[in-house]
Amino acid sequence: MKLAEDADLEKISKEAHGYCIRENMDVIDLEDESIDAEILNSMVVTNEHFQTAFGTSNAKRELQEATRVW
Repeated sequence: MKLAEDADLEKISKEAHGYCIRENMDVIDLEDESIDAEILNSMVVTNEHFQTAFGTSNAKRELQEATRVW
């Protein structure tokens, strides 16, 4: 299957980045205002992160639609 020209992989990656950061909380100092560049550069967004983000997005969308029905 082809990827449409309007598919924004960078935007999709940004949706999944929080799941990657969550997995690395043991090496991130929460009291710092920023995350060290070396730590950020060592992180990668995986397919599992995408699946989790999409699952969460779908659940939110389903909840929004269900509340509209009521």
